[in-house]
Amino acid sequence: MIIKQKNDKNKYSVLNINCLGCTCLTLGLYQHRGATSSGSRNTGDYSACCMTRAYHGCPDVEKRGYSVELLKQRKSEGMKVG
Repeated sequence: MIIKQKNDKNKYSVLNINCLGCTCLTLGLYQHRGATSSGSRNTGDYSACCMTRAYHGCPDVEKRGYSVELLKQRKSEGMKVG
């Protein structure tokens, strides 16, 4: 699924439609890094996604903290699933 924010060109990749109402949702740009033979880390590509999902994986359904109030708040702030 994709989440869009008002006044933001990025399209954030998330697990499913319910993520907009979950407390674990943290949108950001994940930086892919790769190792080289010299030991340095070259900057790779950026992905617009949920940072919780990128770094730790999505928590179990019970631990996501879905809330209808949070869903309404985020929608009023200009976030939408699309």
